[in-house]
Amino acid sequence: MRQRFNTLNGRRLCARRSPSDPYVMCRAPDASFAAMSLTDVYATSNCLADAVAEYTDIFNQNGNPVWLRQGQLVPVTINILHEIIPQHIALKELVNRGTETNPSWVVEYVPYVPDPRTVRDLFSNERREGGLLPRLTNVTTFQTNQPRQQKVFTPPA
Repeated sequence: MRQRFNTLNGRRLCARRSPSDPYVMCRAPDASFAAMSLTDVYATSNCLADAVAEYTDIFNQNGNPVWLRQGQLVPVTINILHEIIPQHIALKELVNRGTETNPSWVVEYVPYVPDPRTVRDLFSNERREGGLLPRLTNVTTFQTNQPRQQKVFTPPA
């Protein structure tokens, strides 16, 4: 059993869909009670997997995670996740930009850079263990540029 605990230390993840969007607080993970536990080794992974699945353009294509990037589907690897996560996920922090005697508090969003173990957990096939794939939108076929053919119901004669 791993001896790693919740590395968020009580902080909540914030996410955005694109760099021009404002950050919003992520919803509680599916395992919300476990996420609040200081001893749940998968709490951070579950929170992160929920946020990545909801706020990024990563899809489950026939059992493989793919990232929609500039019109192309890019297979998701550990290195790709290290590129995607800080672009979309951040921690909300309170920072004093003044002095001790004259404080000036501001909210800052610091890009979240997960540790390698947390990113590895995202490649688990088990949702409970922080797996990303079970949370992604399924895409089983490629769509083409051709317009959809609408099926017309014809009643029996």
